[in-house]
Amino acid sequence: MLHLNRKQHTRVSPRLQSVLQQIVDDVVNRLGCLGALAATVENDMGLYVRASAFTVPNGRLQQIFAQSHVNLDPGQALMYLNDARHRYNLGVSAVNGVSANILQQPGQQHLVSERLYDLLRPLTDRATADEIQRELNITQVIAVPLVIQNEVVGAIMALTQDTFTRRDGDFLEAFGNLAAAAIQNNYRLAAMESLERVIFALQARMTDETQVLQSVVDAVVQELGYEGAMVATLENGNALPVRAYALDDTPQILAHLERKAGMSLISSKSVVFLDKPRFQANLSVRAVKGIDGRPQKFLTSDHLYDLLRPYVSKALADFAQRMLGIRQVIAVPFFVEDEVVGNLFVASRRDHFSAWETSLLTTFGQQAAAGIRNARLYREAEEQRHIASLFGRMAFSATAAVHGLGNHLSLISTYLQLLQSANNLSDSKQSELAAINAKMVDRVEKSMQLLDSLHEPWHQTVDKAVEVNACLRRAVRDLFPEWRLGEKAVAETNISLTNDTTLMLRLDLADDLPAVHTAPDMLSEAFRVILKNGYEAILGQNKAGTLSITSRLQSPTRLQILVRDSGVGICQEDLPHIFEMGWSTKEGTGMGFGLFWTRDFIQGLGGSIYVDSKPGHGTTFDISLPIT
Repeated sequence: MLHLNRKQHTRVSPRLQSVLQQIVDDVVNRLGCLGALAATVENDMGLYVRASAFTVPNGRLQQIFAQSHVNLDPGQALMYLNDARHRYNLGVSAVNGVSANILQQPGQQHLVSERLYDLLRPLTDRATADEIQRELNITQVIAVPLVIQNEVVGAIMALTQDTFTRRDGDFLEAFGNLAAAAIQNNYRLAAMESLERVIFALQARMTDETQVLQSVVDAVVQELGYEGAMVATLENGNALPVRAYALDDTPQILAHLERKAGMSLISSKSVVFLDKPRFQANLSVRAVKGIDGRPQKFLTSDHLYDLLRPYVSKALADFAQRMLGIRQVIAVPFFVEDEVVGNLFVASRRDHFSAWETSLLTTFGQQAAAGIRNARLYREAEEQRHIASLFGRMAFSATAAVHGLGNHLSLISTYLQLLQSANNLSDSKQSELAAINAKMVDRVEKSMQLLDSLHEPWHQTVDKAVEVNACLRRAVRDLFPEWRLGEKAVAETNISLTNDTTLMLRLDLADDLPAVHTAPDMLSEAFRVILKNGYEAILGQNKAGTLSITSRLQSPTRLQILVRDSGVGICQEDLPHIFEMGWSTKEGTGMGFGLFWTRDFIQGLGGSIYVDSKPGHGTTFDISLPIT
């Protein structure tokens, strides 16, 4: 008999930990509660303690819980939502009740009980829970699900020696909204950071197709927290062999499955074929073949058997599904242009994949497609320079979208930091802070829209007549979201970088410049890369500095753009290397890709880019572009 040990998903950011701790502290202090807990719902459907606050002396509380074998330490799983033994727990009931649209009263989502046992079952028995309740003089317990955009992300639970009024419940639900926003924003921020790491890893491993695919499935499991992931690629003969997989610390289940099936997950036998009748019911085949010859965006199933058939029997697949706790699987075809090149499969312990999850997994699949194309281009092309040029243009949409996501996530991060100090604010300021929550949700929605642009990283960009000044202003806005300026040709703005550092941003843009024929998004990104280098050079000197941008007519056929900064400057021995792939002055950060790509793009337009710099005297980038 096999026994599955659930892996504990304890990775949360210190930022989220601090926000949740602030919330439970406020619950205890403002409502006069004996104690409060904040828990998050993880991908293994566990309800994990993240923060707690009690008025009972800590030593005595620990002694009481230790005697009853109850562990409420942060990072521990209290309950599992899909475990039949836990279904009557008050916290589980509150979360599952919202998921099933079962409310205690209209407009009310919290559950209240006069028995501590309801909150602790089955962590301890009824007699022990009643003894703790008498010793601590507990009158009621309450569980409040944390809900955002119809998704339950956790719960707040509290104990009181009085009774919870309707106003107390409303107060807890209001705090629950803040906690839900913090949890969702934290997880989406973590997912975006993971996506960014995958994109940069694929750039670093662009020559090895196997490493590319393994990087994607590892990130899906290890960083996004899913139970398992696989990638299959479409090969000659309409074959879909499994190329890479990752599992959430359950190798014994896979080994048992492989022994019973008489084949390994990655082998010459582990292949399905699109045009052979015996494979037509396989989830991968149905997703790729789609409807009327058009592949599905994604396809889900509640049965692991649909993914493993016909090689594994239904009885064996159902057994593995129970052991792994899988509730749903998804097949996500990925494309290069309009051609399917493979499938990403993901197994989840949740009942369904949300719109956010399908969007995110589609993006991960497309990065696998990008990695496959890069590796194959690298093998096929004889000149590395030609490869880098192709790669730079094709990878643009992924890189630019990640930068855009970074702008939204930076503001979300700032909002989470404000939540940490909410207890020190007046009631009116706290109300204002709560009102900002809707804007943060909008930011998350915009982040999802940007994800859509990552779904087709090989989509060809369209060249057209472009105003250089408009691209410069867009690059400034992308880099400094707080910058707001009209269409003035010459303007100066002070921008606060840190508590001690201010940047003077000066724009001197010539009027009525002729257009340049290119893709506006790519030209804006090239300018943003150069401006970002100047901005970081000023930050590096820890004092106020100036970033100056000039555009002008250089000759009847060319435009000139000058970007000057008063930053730390570049050493003479480093100047010849700044446009090289993989070279960077920032140790431990960056991939040395931005300036490499920028020079190739500008030269591809028939332009040129030069740099002049001296340590301590700043840097000037001189760009020349041909007129349309």
